[in-house]
Amino acid sequence: MSANRLQLDFAQALDAYLRYAPRLPQVAPDAVPKATDYVDNLLAIADQFDLIVFDAFGVLNSGQSAIPGAVKAVATLQEMGKKIAVVTNDASSSGEAILARHRKRGFDFDNNSLISSQQFVAPLMGEYADITHWGAMAPTDWPFDILPGRVEPLGSDPALYDAVGGFLLIDSDSWTDTQQALLEQSLKDNPRPVLVGNPDICAPMGDFLSVESGYFAHLAGDASGVMPQCVGKPYHHVFEEVLKRHPDVDRSRVLMVGDTVHTDVLGGLASGIKTLLVHQGGFLDGQDIEGVFARSGLRPHFCARAIGHGIEDDADGVTAKSA
Repeated sequence: MSANRLQLDFAQALDAYLRYAPRLPQVAPDAVPKATDYVDNLLAIADQFDLIVFDAFGVLNSGQSAIPGAVKAVATLQEMGKKIAVVTNDASSSGEAILARHRKRGFDFDNNSLISSQQFVAPLMGEYADITHWGAMAPTDWPFDILPGRVEPLGSDPALYDAVGGFLLIDSDSWTDTQQALLEQSLKDNPRPVLVGNPDICAPMGDFLSVESGYFAHLAGDASGVMPQCVGKPYHHVFEEVLKRHPDVDRSRVLMVGDTVHTDVLGGLASGIKTLLVHQGGFLDGQDIEGVFARSGLRPHFCARAIGHGIEDDADGVTAKSA
């Protein structure tokens, strides 16, 4: 983690999600379940679904470690013949790198399983064919060659902020207050498109919540009036891609599993699929779950502590723990 990296506490992060909710996809009231069914774990309802769509951070892993029971739960679903997809807003890494990290944790995912917000950045840029020079919130070793046009990482030189035709907010790991101020001032002076490859406000990293690109994008929008354009959960691109890859699965048999109401649950509800919220090891760990639902006006169809709660990750099969 960069020494400059900002952290949020839960109250700050939730307040931000609530404040920026009007900028997120909207869901008709009749698409929100009237009540949430609390279940032991994902396997308790697996028979209702053919395709399980997982968020990564807070569901499969917290920081670098797999959440207890998750590896065995996913393996059991695969043995049952369930189709698996993993959708992530981690636009900072290639798909191969993301899959390698999951395999190191013990998950068996293939290339067709993963859908990353990163893959939608270039198509969004294509909507601005007149812009040939972009400035990016990203480290200098990010694979800029996968993007069209000329893309330069933003540093501390104000001239670069003013020279580019648009901004890409991808990876905030080393982003500083100075860079944020330069971005906001440049947008105030000359409004230009702001495209966001990771719209998350925060991400659970074990013992803290990291601040992600979406947070800075919204701050820039507040300061300049330039509203960010986002790809990734809860926006439609990733969910449309999931359904396109599995045309044989009825939408009623698809489940989105996540740890955040305003990304995973909202995106699932807006796409017309069922949702399961987990809260152990994720964004809502230790929080008043029903209180969050009441404040947000959103709730999932199901809720569990974790996808593998009560399940041992061992080599001898699925073993229920004592409660």
